[in-house]
Amino acid sequence: MNGQTGAPRGPSRRTVVAGTALAPVAGALLPGAPLATAAPRRGETARLRSDALEVRVDTAFPRIVSYTDRGTGAVLHGQDTPVSEVLIDGTARTPHVTHRARADRATYTLGFDGGTRITVEIAVRGRQVTWRVTGLTDTPALRVGTLEIPGLALLSVRSDQPGATLLAARIALDKATSGDTLVRVTADTPAESAPTGCAYAVVATDELAAAVETNTVYDKPSGATTWENGRLWRQTLKGDGFVKAQLVPGQWTHRAAGQSADATEPLPQATVIVTGDRNGDGRIDWQDAAIALRDIMVMPLGADAQHLRVVPHIAFNFASQATNPFLATLDNVKRIALATDGLGQFTLLKGYQSEGHDSAHPDYGGNYNQRAGGLADLNALVRAGKKWNSDFAVHVNATESYPVAHAFSEELVDKNDKQWDWLDQSYRIDARRDLVSGDIAARFAQLREETDPALTTLYIDVFRESGWNSDRLQRHLRDQGWQVTTEWGHGLERSSLWSHWANETDYGPDTSRGINSQLIRFVRNHHKDVFADKWPTLLGSGRMGNFEGWVGKTDWNAFHTLLWTEALPAKYLQAYPIRTWSAHEITFEGPTKTSVSDAEGTRKITTDGRLVYDDGTYLLPWEPRNATDPGRLYHYNPRGGTTRWTLPRGWSAATAVHVYRLTDQGRTQETRVPVRDGKITLTARPGVAYVVHRHRAPAQGDPHWGEGTPLTDPGFHAGNLDAWRTTGPAAVRRSTLGDYELVIGAGAAATVAQHLRRLAPGSYAASVQIEVGATAGERRRAGLAIRTADGVTAANWTDTSTAGNYVAADRKSGTRFQRLFTHFTVPDGGGPVTLTLTVAAGRARVRFDNVRVVPARAVTKKGTLVFEDFEHVPQGWGPFVKGDAGGSTDPRTHLAQRHTRFTQRGWNGKAIDDVLDGGQSLKSRGENTGLVYRTVPHTVRFTPGRRYRVTFRYENEQAGQYAWVTAADEPAPRELSRSPLPVATRPTTFTYEFTAPAHGEAWVGLRKVGDDGTAEFVLDTFEVREVQG
Repeated sequence: MNGQTGAPRGPSRRTVVAGTALAPVAGALLPGAPLATAAPRRGETARLRSDALEVRVDTAFPRIVSYTDRGTGAVLHGQDTPVSEVLIDGTARTPHVTHRARADRATYTLGFDGGTRITVEIAVRGRQVTWRVTGLTDTPALRVGTLEIPGLALLSVRSDQPGATLLAARIALDKATSGDTLVRVTADTPAESAPTGCAYAVVATDELAAAVETNTVYDKPSGATTWENGRLWRQTLKGDGFVKAQLVPGQWTHRAAGQSADATEPLPQATVIVTGDRNGDGRIDWQDAAIALRDIMVMPLGADAQHLRVVPHIAFNFASQATNPFLATLDNVKRIALATDGLGQFTLLKGYQSEGHDSAHPDYGGNYNQRAGGLADLNALVRAGKKWNSDFAVHVNATESYPVAHAFSEELVDKNDKQWDWLDQSYRIDARRDLVSGDIAARFAQLREETDPALTTLYIDVFRESGWNSDRLQRHLRDQGWQVTTEWGHGLERSSLWSHWANETDYGPDTSRGINSQLIRFVRNHHKDVFADKWPTLLGSGRMGNFEGWVGKTDWNAFHTLLWTEALPAKYLQAYPIRTWSAHEITFEGPTKTSVSDAEGTRKITTDGRLVYDDGTYLLPWEPRNATDPGRLYHYNPRGGTTRWTLPRGWSAATAVHVYRLTDQGRTQETRVPVRDGKITLTARPGVAYVVHRHRAPAQGDPHWGEGTPLTDPGFHAGNLDAWRTTGPAAVRRSTLGDYELVIGAGAAATVAQHLRRLAPGSYAASVQIEVGATAGERRRAGLAIRTADGVTAANWTDTSTAGNYVAADRKSGTRFQRLFTHFTVPDGGGPVTLTLTVAAGRARVRFDNVRVVPARAVTKKGTLVFEDFEHVPQGWGPFVKGDAGGSTDPRTHLAQRHTRFTQRGWNGKAIDDVLDGGQSLKSRGENTGLVYRTVPHTVRFTPGRRYRVTFRYENEQAGQYAWVTAADEPAPRELSRSPLPVATRPTTFTYEFTAPAHGEAWVGLRKVGDDGTAEFVLDTFEVREVQG
């Protein structure tokens, strides 16, 4: 993505460009001198003092000349030459200046033509010096939008100062490069004709170091000033007998363009901190300045606990499929907690709104994913999940909007600026109008009001704004209490705690991986996970693994391994700030005295004088801020074997410890290990995680699988059938991807049943994922039956599974599992309801998983075998399942909703309607070539030899793109007929008859035959009738 002004229309979603001892001084005031007011003369200076510093300032303009350490006499410079001009909205203006001073501060009043006045104060306290505007009164004759003082260097170092260096960092993302520039200032250092912008910068000499923090922000950044790279400007210049490198603040925004006269921003300010040897290494350099910078820099909300978010993972819902319902995600959160003995999680919900991921942006509240459980289940998830030590974020978008969104309007977007195009075409949001109007703040406030406080975090996708648009949004979010994470490391940089591309390192190109600056990493390693993994044998990266369908990742085993090999060691090193960083060793602040080294070719971590990590094998204390007396220790040995470890000194009185193997059922295989001379010997299996407790760990409670649903253990996470009543050869097995499934082996008939928690009277849909046979074509009847208190049994069944599962977001992708639905009604008065999974006697293996019961209304029409109007689909696409178009991928088909004229034919050149009848239709847009969707026997049961009439209403944007097919699985699919679908820009009825063949399982569906990447097809009011042959 390109966050710069003038980004190309319709960009690739996955491309980022990131730009990317002093002589006496006339007029000096001694401590305690009376307040003086004067119209200053050019060249006069005054001295301000604290207990640590003496600061020389100009009396003719708010300019800092120098900083002197009162203990050593060492000097750092500011601006050595006079300054007289201020840029207001880019125009140079010379103010009339009056000056007042006392011991520790000087006040300046800058008067401009038209009556505008700016008051500036320079004050010193301890080792900090602040330059700040304390008042700004403007008039209609001279309004102040932006303010700059290009010649005002707050810090500079000179070639006649031994060790003079300036280190500046631009925010850039290319892993192969660095945003850092180190300027060693000597008499031979060339002068630069123009300054260069940066986001962070420090200076040092052999005697003093310093850093500056400022709230500069460009109103409308472009080019080199995007992504906050104009906060400061560095430049090397020739002076009178010396070369200097200096730092000048960038532009301050007082009143953003488009804001009303009374809508102003925080007043301009900058803080300089001057320091000596902060890290105790016996020398002064840029690292001391970087440490001092932490004392004055902006802190993101949530930063202090970021090291505890060890296990990031994405629960993904997309395209109406609801493959990860909110309460199923709760079970996954519990599973991870059990498998890690309660390590902190960061659960990112992609697709919490509307039809799932990238649907109905920017409806932050009021439009929740009903098929995944809606607002009630979302709140149940985050409320209960917090107890299992998970933080939660939702994926939102402030850049693109879809016409289906409630918030969509022609005022919100530029309808000619097309953006991401997948399920629907999106359009670029007018971010300035959205901010100035207060609309975006109101939408986020709605989300905050409607959701449980346990939802703490926003993940802001594809954010391309910087400067004021970014800064103002961040202040809105902070005021509402939101923590912030982003897709890319440079977005919302003052606030972002975590960025996606920096942590899922096989997603997206390394050119946009994460912030690549050593200076910024040094300063903020303990606060943020936004960095490119440029130092893997030292700091590493808190890598994200996924298993819940994001980008087709469904392997629990790979996810689980990554958190032990990569995430936990990296997060251990985030507990305290970096203290020193050399080529092969990093040390950290704090009482644990932790260091990491790769001097011997492999990574070793030492804490409190003991080795805790050695080339991937470790015994890491947790949590790391208590590493000398932790609550528990984690042991992992990728190669397996026996190793000996020194225990933390807080455990010195222990005579034995208790070691447990960690599994997704929790702690298992307790072993009491004796302590000898403060050491323990551990034997581990390769790639298996263990936890060590000082005392016997308390018994684990019931995780209450299925919490909040009518079922107990609907995903078979317990690994047994204790929650179910069974007959026949039923067992729970773990798949090769680590998924627990109910397996019915060959032999007798089987039933697996349970009474549902009390249901209110009304209509429901029970469903389960089912697969018959180890290979396509095997037969054995399997189904789902519901018996209610009135004696009625509702059932659905299948005896074959020939259709592959091609939904990448489904953990069953790559199998032949499909979801089977049984609709039922709880009568007035309620009463008991029993759900039974049934399998007839036979040889074919049958697998079940992910049972679900939700309120849903069955749709019927007299005289039809099947009728679907797509108004009440509980999840999925009604009678259709995804076909092989694009292979196992994220489809470009979903249930579309009507939103006034914006989703219908005629708006902005739209050729066809998104919705034909009622409020919802099944829409395909630019689908991949191949079978888009099809029926399966348990959605439309065609009996061999019988004749059927298939009817539906449709609109089709282009000829030669889509065709309707009739086919049979034998078990491979054989196409019986294909009917090309002509252009239809009004609702059109398609009807035909066919006789189901004697062999195979007949089905009907939609095929994409053309290669147009945006061609739309919409289907509605689908019905099948049996007719006389």
